[in-house]
Amino acid sequence: MEYLLSTDCLTKKFKKQAAVDNITVHIGRGEIYGLIGKNGAGKTTFLKMICGLSTPTSGDISLFGYHGSERKKVISRIGTLIEAPGLYPDMSAYDNLKLKCICVGIRRKGYIQNILDIVGLGNVGKKKVGQFSLGMKQRLGIGMALVGEPDLLVLDEPINGLDPEGIAEVREILLRLNREKNLTMVISSHILEELSKIATNYAIIDEGRLIKELSCDELDAACSEHIEIRMEHPNLALPVLDALGFRDYKVVDENTIYIFERLDESGNITMELSKQGIYIQSISVTNESIEDYFLHLTGGVHHA
Repeated sequence: MEYLLSTDCLTKKFKKQAAVDNITVHIGRGEIYGLIGKNGAGKTTFLKMICGLSTPTSGDISLFGYHGSERKKVISRIGTLIEAPGLYPDMSAYDNLKLKCICVGIRRKGYIQNILDIVGLGNVGKKKVGQFSLGMKQRLGIGMALVGEPDLLVLDEPINGLDPEGIAEVREILLRLNREKNLTMVISSHILEELSKIATNYAIIDEGRLIKELSCDELDAACSEHIEIRMEHPNLALPVLDALGFRDYKVVDENTIYIFERLDESGNITMELSKQGIYIQSISVTNESIEDYFLHLTGGVHHA
């Protein structure tokens, strides 16, 4: 697979504290890659290093096949919206975009209006940005990031603070950009439930460390209804499951097996394991919400 962006043991330390700690990820062309973590998990620091806004303490970043200082050649191919969009409140959306276009040397007729149409601001006229809603400002921020037709779009918490209508508007814009332009995106959020509606792949980070990298299908499987077996040595149960004809199962950690078929046969499984002298702690039919799955991986809710 062609990786547009990858990192190898990427680390950023502030004094002795590692904000990003040995993160290795792989992002393919055309993916919507969701970077999931609680506030303070290291998401923004990670994104800043990808975009060249912060220098790693150690580790490597490969961007469009370029490494190290060579990445400077292709940094312009990244569109960035990190933290609040840098907008001039006393100017219109059109004039904000015009300034950005001047900075990057774009003077094509109709270019600015096309971006405004893409982000749903084609009819705002001369209204000053300072009078925009938060959702409109976020959409304009995405528009600013699209100037120069980037191959990679990096967005830090683009739906944070938005109302449901604003979230839906931003989501539709991002899906359309990905679908129509095959634009690769890295999007951070602390709301896995919302990001799961658009992302194709995920990296879940906590306290600066990568907890899990998984695809949309793998997340769906983890959160679908299944038989959950808890035991000390899951590998002991696998020959029994094979003999019973089970095929769609997975050992998900050192104490847990998920079975995704024949959900009404937990009693039969228990009986067969007992015959083989295999002790289990519990067996149940369950499904886990995406939010619960995230909390399970990151150790639950952190209280101040």
